[in-house]
Amino acid sequence: MPNPVALSNLLHHIGVMQLSAFSDYALRSLMFLAVAGDRPVPAREIAARHGLSFDHVAKIAQFLAREGFVVATRGRSGGLRLARPPEEIVIGDVIRRSEAGSGPAECLRGGPVSCVLAPVCGMTPILAEAQEAFFAALDRRTLAEALPRHAPVRRVLGLVG
Repeated sequence: MPNPVALSNLLHHIGVMQLSAFSDYALRSLMFLAVAGDRPVPAREIAARHGLSFDHVAKIAQFLAREGFVVATRGRSGGLRLARPPEEIVIGDVIRRSEAGSGPAECLRGGPVSCVLAPVCGMTPILAEAQEAFFAALDRRTLAEALPRHAPVRRVLGLVG
């Protein structure tokens, strides 16, 4: 098995298969929760520690809860927690769900296609194959592998102390 690769390095090397900000922030939120311990973490805290919009993180939190990646508890002492251990959260699963309906080209997004070449194009199966290879690589990686060293991540996020 290859050495664990930091998520940012993995995403840097995939180049053209660019993730949406939504997927990027969903992964960051999951990483935060993975190192935060068992306490419920408010979405406001995740947003503040990452320098993100609270409204955006709140939408991501709803998505992550709806998809079963986190458990959300309302109220004064509420917040988010991982629904299962980081070793059981497959990065490919998170990205497939958060990127549903998007693709590297219009012909792979499942909607109407304006490209005049679409009926005769040989690029569509090539891009589909590349997209599947992208997901196959992410299907072999878990959230735990994106966090090989918790202590430095906790320090960067201000969770030490």
